[in-house]
Amino acid sequence: MSAILLDSAMGSRLEEMGHKLSAPLWSATVLQSKPEDITQIHKENIEAGAQVITTNTFRTTPYSLHQAGLSGVDAHARARALTLLAIRLAWKTVKESGKDIKIAAAIAPLADSWSPQDFPGNIVSRPWHDAQLDNLAHHSTDILLLETMNSAREAKGLTELALRYEKPVWVSFALNNEGQIYNGDDLVATAAYLEKKGISAIGVNCSSFKASQIALNLLRETVSIPLLAYPNLELGRKKKKSKISPEDFVTWAKEIEEIGVEFIGACCGSDYTHIKALADHNNS
Repeated sequence: MSAILLDSAMGSRLEEMGHKLSAPLWSATVLQSKPEDITQIHKENIEAGAQVITTNTFRTTPYSLHQAGLSGVDAHARARALTLLAIRLAWKTVKESGKDIKIAAAIAPLADSWSPQDFPGNIVSRPWHDAQLDNLAHHSTDILLLETMNSAREAKGLTELALRYEKPVWVSFALNNEGQIYNGDDLVATAAYLEKKGISAIGVNCSSFKASQIALNLLRETVSIPLLAYPNLELGRKKKKSKISPEDFVTWAKEIEEIGVEFIGACCGSDYTHIKALADHNNS
């Protein structure tokens, strides 16, 4: 049985389309400036064969908007407006496709994904995360996706908040080079804890092929719930960046599918051509 296909990256595809993205809002700025480009990316992925698409809500959070200079009240109001817009864009694209596509509502770590040391702790983060989860638990979304989690502490706290809603909760980790959680926390112990709590799937994203494969082997030996993977396909840095080809992505995807990974997509550096290549391979 072939894996269920997730979609490709939002941020790096927007950059390919000419958008200049920067912290703290990144792709959220495009919701304000050119939302039709968000719709185009959803449409590209659905037409390519994606069976689950992800809302462009990675940085539509109250905390991110507060970092961008809005007051607490204004940050919460603007976050809700942008988040619901992102959900509507995904839902409208799915509806117009006429296909049975699931919508995963994405929520990221409070601080920058690659700066776990900036996480202020669960007591401080709780009201920020809680407000965004309430936005994301809209009737049009099917899954709450906690992605690019960079520490066990935040993943556990955010998971407990997310599990209060009547939706499946997926948790995906960013990894270090050893295939552990990015800040060095133990992936196996954290996965076992989260499975017991009741999450519906667990996996890795925005990490290298090698680190992802190490982690997925560990996870398959640890948990019985479905696994998901959407790796980083960028090579190099800044102006010298290139991306892994759709053919090489398919080769890797088939290897992790043999491990027993049930949901496969792609993160930074990917686009709909990677999803189409995997869909074509599965259908051949």
